[in-house]
Amino acid sequence: MDLFSKSRSRRFEQLAKPLFKPLYQAALRMTRNREWAEDITQETLIRAYERFDQFQEGTNFRAWLFTILTRVYINDYERGKRRPLTTSFDSGVEGSTWDFPAPPQSDPAVLLTENLLDEKLQKALDSLPEEYRTAVLLVDVEELSYQETADALNIPVGTVRSRVSRGRALLRQMLTGTEPTARKPS
Repeated sequence: MDLFSKSRSRRFEQLAKPLFKPLYQAALRMTRNREWAEDITQETLIRAYERFDQFQEGTNFRAWLFTILTRVYINDYERGKRRPLTTSFDSGVEGSTWDFPAPPQSDPAVLLTENLLDEKLQKALDSLPEEYRTAVLLVDVEELSYQETADALNIPVGTVRSRVSRGRALLRQMLTGTEPTARKPS
């Protein structure tokens, strides 16, 4: 391994390591399955490492990683199955440890409701149509900007705004038990 590769590995680890837990938690919220979340988090880190030379220093690394995570999740979701990973992230990275945060319990629903979101809110989020749920999670929970979310989902910013707005309205309706108010024509 040459000097560039070692410094590249160190730089990647320096940027990525603080984001392991938020990345895994986002994956867990998206998948609602601990093993699938671990798989797509690992695949995200592998892809990010392999493409680290494409990351532009000075831009938002967190948004870049979440974009990769979202695309990995969408690809897996659309395929309807997870493909096994064949590459170990630790291979070739000397002295590196890439452990995922161990959940205190094995049940993802318990992990989510205890550590991340209120149970009623989590149930409401889970019942949203996928396109609204993903947009709301990225904007409101992961705090990505509308533009970063649009980039992650590969859709226009206006579509993100619309999905977040509709998702929030549905959540409000589910959480308060009220019917949506009809808009007055302009």
